[in-house]
Amino acid sequence: MGFLRKHGRWLFLLGGLLALVFIIRDIGLEQVLAAVRQTSALFHWILLLEVLWISFDTLALRALYGEAASRVPLREWLRSACSAYAIMILLPAGRAGGEVARGALLYKHAGTGAVDKSTQLQAAVLIANAVISVPAALAVGAYVGWTHSLTLLVLGNGLVTLGIGVGIILVLRRSRLGAWLQKRFGLAKGIEERVASGPLLRALAFTSTGRVVQTLQYAVILWAVGGELGLQPGLITQGVHLVGAGLGDFVPNAVGITEGAYRLFAAPLGLGEAPERAVAIALVARLAQFCLAFACLMTGPLLRPRS
Repeated sequence: MGFLRKHGRWLFLLGGLLALVFIIRDIGLEQVLAAVRQTSALFHWILLLEVLWISFDTLALRALYGEAASRVPLREWLRSACSAYAIMILLPAGRAGGEVARGALLYKHAGTGAVDKSTQLQAAVLIANAVISVPAALAVGAYVGWTHSLTLLVLGNGLVTLGIGVGIILVLRRSRLGAWLQKRFGLAKGIEERVASGPLLRALAFTSTGRVVQTLQYAVILWAVGGELGLQPGLITQGVHLVGAGLGDFVPNAVGITEGAYRLFAAPLGLGEAPERAVAIALVARLAQFCLAFACLMTGPLLRPRS
């Protein structure tokens, strides 16, 4: 068990990479690369939408800080956002590790409150995923049927993420559990009192808007690889992404799992005869993430306080 706790994420990453290699070899490397290259004319828009939707998560965290947000310099918001994103994309620690790093950078401005604010952000992100799952499931169901496996998976993913997100909020609101967390992990007293409805609702509005922007991004990627441009195709593409990300939760950045989901559900995307284009959707999105993550690595040191 100790070995799995220490190396489990790396093993899952290795498994995901092997799955990705198998998928690409099965379809054909040249075909997949041709589909990816086809998106070059629109790649700058895809990258811009990546920057935009991830920025809404930072705005959500700022909303959770309430009045204390004004005490955090803009430089620190940008630096912490860059660190969180780079870790989320490039390291097996994933989003959780990225939020820990963000909290560590903001700690000197918010104290131990940075811990529960990052936890609340995680909850807001999960609930936002559930919110966007509703129109995605409706779009999928209207296209392929309400009993189709993709429809059921999108709905199931939405229910699970909603349950976990709401569960986190309830945990933080319970006095006894909050006291136990304070005693066990050294969190600030009265943690449940800082789960205020106003800031949390504003954070949910930001994270949900971010998911709408992400849906637009996937609609553009689908169009770039040769698919149909429109609201329903975009929502279906987002639905496949949510399913892949949900099923690949234990694999860092869902490597190989998301590509497998797009390969499996190429037909609902209108790409049943061109699975290489369906897989290219996940690869192009991942390429945009890597470009932004490396840009964050280069930018982060420049944002350090001069002192």
